[in-house]
Amino acid sequence: MSNTGNCRSFQLMLKNLENDPNWQRLPDIRIAMAPHQARFSDDLSDRTLFNDRYIESRVLVGKMAFALRLTCAGFLASLIILAVAITNGVQAGKSWGEAASPLWVISLLSVLLFVLAYRLAKAEPVFVRFNRQAQLVHVYRGVNQTVSAPWREVHPFTKFSASGDGKFYLTLVFRVGQSDLDAVSGAFDIGDESALVDNLVRLEFLRRYMAEGLSAVQPDPASTPHKPSGFSAAATREEGLLDYLIEKLVMRPGYYLLGGCWVDRYLLRRAANIRWPAEVERLCAPGADLSSYDITPVQSRKDVYHRFNGYGFDLVDIAGEVIG
Repeated sequence: MSNTGNCRSFQLMLKNLENDPNWQRLPDIRIAMAPHQARFSDDLSDRTLFNDRYIESRVLVGKMAFALRLTCAGFLASLIILAVAITNGVQAGKSWGEAASPLWVISLLSVLLFVLAYRLAKAEPVFVRFNRQAQLVHVYRGVNQTVSAPWREVHPFTKFSASGDGKFYLTLVFRVGQSDLDAVSGAFDIGDESALVDNLVRLEFLRRYMAEGLSAVQPDPASTPHKPSGFSAAATREEGLLDYLIEKLVMRPGYYLLGGCWVDRYLLRRAANIRWPAEVERLCAPGADLSSYDITPVQSRKDVYHRFNGYGFDLVDIAGEVIG
C-alpha cells in the first residue's frame, strides 16, 4: 500500500473514532487551553519521573493495585463462605463430599479468582514516557513490547467509560507501522479521569511540557501540590462527613485486613525494578545524539484557544469570543 493509502486508512480509523458515541475528539495539541483555566497541582519533585528531558506516567500501577486488592478480597470471601458451609454440613452429620458438592459454583469462583489474582500479580504495568528532548512518546507494555511515536502525530481523545462508572479516559491515539492505530492513556493521576475538564487540563499539562519544559507546568501557588498517582486518595472531612466515616470505619480497616499494604508495596517494587529498553534510555539520556529526529517543539497557535464550557469545549479567539 502506498503512503497516501496508509494515511487514508489511518484517517478513516480516526474518523470512525470521532463517530463513535463512546469517544470524543479533544483539541489538537497545537491549540492551547485558555490560560485562566489551566491550573496545575502536581508535585514534580521526583526527578526520576519528572525532569526537563522526560516525564513518566505510572498511573496504571495504582489501578492494578486496586484490581488486585478487590480480587483478593473476593477470593478470601469465597474461601470463608466455603469453610463455614462445609463446617456446618459436617457438624450436621454429612461427609466432606456431601457438604461440599452443593457448593461447586462457589468453589469454581474461588479458583477463577485465584487465577485472576495470580495473573494480575504477574502482569506488566503500562508506563508512558513523554520524551521532550526527542519529541517522542514511548509506551512500555512489557519486555520487547515498547512502541514509540512522534509527539507531533498524537491525536487526543476522551473515551467515555462503557461500564457507566462516570470515568473520562484521556486517550492519546497515534499511528504505528504503516497504517495501524494504537492508543495509550495520557493520565498521570487517577483524578485526571473524573471529568472532561480534568482531561483538558492534563492535555494542556502535556502540551506545555513538550513545548516549554518542566518550568511551564509547575503547581499553581494557590494549590496544594500532590504526587500524581493511580492510587485513590483518602477521603477528608472537607469532602463530607459520611464519606469520611466510611473511609475511616470501613475502607481503611478493610484495606489493612486484606493485605492492601502488601499488595501496594509489591506492585510498587515491581514497577521500580522495570527497565526501559536501552534505545529508549539512550534517547532520554543527557546529551543524546538526536540528529535523526525532528526535535522541534510543537508550538501552539497564538490566535485560538480552547475553553471548557461546562459540558464540552469551545474554540475562542484571543479576546475570548467563541469561534467554533
